[in-house]
Amino acid sequence: MVNYQVITSRGKPRFAVVEYQIFMKMLEQVENQNKSGAARTTRQRKEPTARELTRLMRSNPIKGWRLFRNMTQAELAEKTGLKQTHVSLMEANKIKPRKNTLEKLAVALTCDVDDLVARY
Repeated sequence: MVNYQVITSRGKPRFAVVEYQIFMKMLEQVENQNKSGAARTTRQRKEPTARELTRLMRSNPIKGWRLFRNMTQAELAEKTGLKQTHVSLMEANKIKPRKNTLEKLAVALTCDVDDLVARY
């Protein structure tokens, strides 16, 4: 049985506190899994076909470029400092990105800002 304490913030669990020795064992297990390749948290991605990419570029160039670069929304969000939900909303044409956001996206996707504004 592991002794632990849960620290909450605004009524939701935020942190779990465990004894240092237990933490070190858990950390070692995670590192061993990562080294062996057993812990795979990213899903396998299928590269889009040329036809799919052309269709996506017309409907939303951000999504098209992201798929062309073989990135998930979460990866793009991490590279740009945005939230994944924000990327999702832009790709769904629910919100229009601001100029500085387009610049961040262009850097992360290694393309020009003009490549991303075809629809906007």
